[in-house]
Amino acid sequence: MNQLLHPEILKILHEVWYRFRFFALYIIIGIFSLLLEVVVRSQLLSTGLHMYLATSCSLTLGILFAFFGNTYFNFQIPPARRNRALIFFFAISLFSGATQWGISQIVDLNALSYEKGRFLISGSFFIIAYLLHRRFSFQDLKRVGVAIYANGVENLNSIHERIGQYPNFIHVDIVDKTFASDTEKIKAYRMETIRAFWPNREIHTHIMSRTPSKWISEVLPYSDLIYVHWECDEPIEHVLQSIRSENVRTGIAFTMKTDPSEAQSVLPQVDSILLLTISQPGQSGQEFDATGLERIQQLNKAAYRNQLRICIDGGVDEKIAPLLQVEDVVSGSSVLNHEDPKLQIMRLQTAGRYELL
Repeated sequence: MNQLLHPEILKILHEVWYRFRFFALYIIIGIFSLLLEVVVRSQLLSTGLHMYLATSCSLTLGILFAFFGNTYFNFQIPPARRNRALIFFFAISLFSGATQWGISQIVDLNALSYEKGRFLISGSFFIIAYLLHRRFSFQDLKRVGVAIYANGVENLNSIHERIGQYPNFIHVDIVDKTFASDTEKIKAYRMETIRAFWPNREIHTHIMSRTPSKWISEVLPYSDLIYVHWECDEPIEHVLQSIRSENVRTGIAFTMKTDPSEAQSVLPQVDSILLLTISQPGQSGQEFDATGLERIQQLNKAAYRNQLRICIDGGVDEKIAPLLQVEDVVSGSSVLNHEDPKLQIMRLQTAGRYELL
């Protein structure tokens, strides 16, 4: 299809798909769930089952179909968060169903069959239900951030023009010589420019330093979340408290050389875990370390997992992203070195489903 359409038309189609991809798939899955519900209800009634019991069973089956369809194919909720998402999904769906039933008792729908009435009323509630599910049921959908080095020579204006507002968040790396001896001088003032370019996106700051407290005061005004390394030489509890006291979310970062189980004591103090799935932290363009998949499984079984988000940074591309059972992924060179960075962000966000165009 790419060979049949003009590049500009493809670009427009990609942008439309990007903006409405969740809603479009939500509608498709919702239609199939309603079809399943009415078919099962009809079959159950034909066996002589009581109408209310048949309706309850078919409704439950339809809700489960819609939930797992959206979880696996649309919002990609990681396994550790699915129980929470299921509770919200059922609560919202039952509330919607009860509201629809109440309306059906007020509005005269005697001229319509159960099936037609169900589709008519459910259709009118689709947008409301969608907004509620986006806000509560699927708030843990996989997000994609683009990595920018605060001590690099990258042209921020050029990056902004190339990626626009497509990333879910901006991931800023600050690397000093205590972590990588060959690093460039840190330009923390670039944080202000980054915030100005992406005022409506979260800024996640990753301080790669043995002495992170040196940089915290400089990045605090521009950060929504700050990661510091478990491998630092300072009391990690004090560092995390200094961040949290300023009403900024805290995160702890691990290299592949560190066993996260060593940090169990501080997990209650953090909002997110960052795992660097590369061999040489601080250098862009490296390949994903396959043993990172085992480490992710370990983290997903950790205590307090339901209270934490997990972010993966290092070697993430459109082939790796679907394998990562986490909430957040970061990509640098895969996006910024791509001929169409916005398109590559879409690949990461949709696990290649934009290709359906």
